[in-house]
Amino acid sequence: MDAFKALSDSTAALAAAAGAKLFHVPSPLGGRTALGFDGKLLLVPASEASEGESLEILGPGGKKVDAKVKGFDPGLGLAVLELGQALPETSWKTAPGLPALGSLVLVAAYPSPEGPEVRLDSLRFAGGEGDDAYLQTDGSPFPGFAGAAIVDPEGELAGFVLADRGGNRGWALPAARARALVAAIASGQVSSGAWLGVSTVPIAAPPEYAAAFGDGRESALLVAGVEADSPAAKAGIAVGDILAFLGGRSLSDPSELMAALEAARPGVELPIVVLRSGEKKELTAIPIARDRGEGRQSGYRRQHGHHGHHGPWWMGGGRCGWAPGR
Repeated sequence: MDAFKALSDSTAALAAAAGAKLFHVPSPLGGRTALGFDGKLLLVPASEASEGESLEILGPGGKKVDAKVKGFDPGLGLAVLELGQALPETSWKTAPGLPALGSLVLVAAYPSPEGPEVRLDSLRFAGGEGDDAYLQTDGSPFPGFAGAAIVDPEGELAGFVLADRGGNRGWALPAARARALVAAIASGQVSSGAWLGVSTVPIAAPPEYAAAFGDGRESALLVAGVEADSPAAKAGIAVGDILAFLGGRSLSDPSELMAALEAARPGVELPIVVLRSGEKKELTAIPIARDRGEGRQSGYRRQHGHHGHHGPWWMGGGRCGWAPGR
């Protein structure tokens, strides 16, 4: 009984300390967690963002604070926000290495304006090297937990939870890698790539999908938006289409769309296959280079808001992957 109470008390103490460092980035119908690494710069999952964009977010205790987009990497699906006023007390101390396999960790998030949420979890995987290093927790990811902190028993930041994508539920960046990405994104050292100008939402593959393409994909990408005068618009892609193939690559989730765009070359014809009203159509687009100065993204939107809400550009999650490309 004493051991159980000690575990409960220590977990509650960790939760209180973690909650005092979390930020909530709202959207009209949902939001995401953001973590601070130096008291000034925050890392948050995002599917779209314009550099210099100003926004009001919630800091510890629900206090409103001003921030702006310092940088955005659409390949990683991560944005860096800069606080209008430094809050050094919210800076996380980075754990020196990867937690041991099976370690107990606390996953702390601020997914809605109601306040922080936590869960006690265990580390299912911890490995890889350099840009391929990642963590994975054992518990089922909750909606809105993208950007959450994985906290070790010492109260240090062990990982940054990524947005869910096909095959990477519960994945997280090691804290040291997340810190390095903050610096790279904030300084503009992010990868470039092709821009199409289309936003998508993952859905269950409709019955006619298998008949049109002869495969058993369970998910598909529904076109939710097409930017005016974009390569997608000029190619004839329309809202309501289902993106099936891009550059010969099959698409079933946002990570595959991002990977296809990363592989595409600006100015070079890109074959696209869509499903429209049950019929397969072959189109051709000429993507252009992403112009970070104008805030152009290849972005996508996901339905991962807190409790099922759908926010405009804050992702639940991710990665990208984050496993890259990503």
